[in-house]
Amino acid sequence: MSTLGQRLAELNDSLTPAEQANYKLILGLSAGHLAQENSVGESRQTVTDTLHQLCPYEVDKVEGLQYRGRPDFMTDELLHKLQNEARSLESDAIPYDEHYLGYGGSVADQVAVSNELTEMVTAIVPKSAPTGIASYLFYRDPGQGIIPHVDTDIFSLNILLMLEHQTVEGDPEPSALTLHYPDGTTEAVDLEAGEIAVFLAGTQAHSRTPIKSGEKVSILTFGFMPEGAPIENYRR
Repeated sequence: MSTLGQRLAELNDSLTPAEQANYKLILGLSAGHLAQENSVGESRQTVTDTLHQLCPYEVDKVEGLQYRGRPDFMTDELLHKLQNEARSLESDAIPYDEHYLGYGGSVADQVAVSNELTEMVTAIVPKSAPTGIASYLFYRDPGQGIIPHVDTDIFSLNILLMLEHQTVEGDPEPSALTLHYPDGTTEAVDLEAGEIAVFLAGTQAHSRTPIKSGEKVSILTFGFMPEGAPIENYRR
């Protein structure tokens, strides 16, 4: 007998592309809300199971990080270029939810479609391809962060690069990328500058814990999509 999660995943096959997009949005909102409330039980497990079955990527484990580290191509020179570009764009970054969003970085855009990044990501998550979307995220006001959520298709495979993290001296729990699991447990991922985290943000509930006074975080994210997917589905 099929599980409720399997039946919900099968329902997706009977929908039009527009309906599938709305269906995924509803599932994502449900996953984020259940994670935020730290609801543990059948509802959360069913939503998680459904999202996992709809995952378009072929990986051994859908949950958690697919990769964490500093790849060889992320040299000090490249990191400094990206950090400087982020600083030049920060003053014009627009408020977006509980952070600031920066666009139009030529260096970031080049990295987003570079052979080096693509080869690294496809070795980790086969049959994926860059969307060309690169976004700078800035957390600079006390209390800014992101509540638990699941990303839309644009960042269904999220490559997150830590640029700078200014912390408060003596703070034992600085702001961190946090992964939320259906059993109610969480995993804090406190990246160093130059480190990259790769995860299936379209199925893995995640958040950023709020920053404190004196704390500041600058991040660059790159979106990837399933190989051969309609690119229009993965553009802003």
